[in-house]
Amino acid sequence: MAERHCGASGARQLDLVLHIDDGLLPSHFQSERLYREDWICAVARDSRFGDLLSLKQYLAASHIVVSTYAAVQTIPDKQLAAVGAKRSSCIRLPYFGVALQCLPGTELVLTVTSGMRSAIERNRELRVVKAPQELQGFHFLMAWHPRLNTDPPHAWLREAMRSTTAGLNC
Repeated sequence: MAERHCGASGARQLDLVLHIDDGLLPSHFQSERLYREDWICAVARDSRFGDLLSLKQYLAASHIVVSTYAAVQTIPDKQLAAVGAKRSSCIRLPYFGVALQCLPGTELVLTVTSGMRSAIERNRELRVVKAPQELQGFHFLMAWHPRLNTDPPHAWLREAMRSTTAGLNC
């Protein structure tokens, strides 16, 4: 099967890309929405925050930001910039799991996707707070080159992705 993916030059081709719906995929790609993610915030259980953060409260708080690329703006930061706002980050980390461990006993806020809700709720030292409405949810897509539309193995792969993610929109 590797020969199918390598041309004479030895260059590999991608079968499927999993990507957020941020408008940055090449326009010639086919794409399909798999599921939606919304933003929530994780805070220490005993923090002063209520059940919902207004934009004013959110911007006044100190944040842990998870970013794997130093020069790349995160989705929440892009959305805040679109409304002329900027949050204050005092800690930047590459991993969400480590960021969650930094929250207990602090007044810090960690913005995560709703897919992490269960990890937060399982931790007795943390709780979920609604993110400001200015942080809009987004969709995860699968994308592929149109030449693969009728390829049977690729059709199988796309169907496998659909069935794997079908329960995530509950």
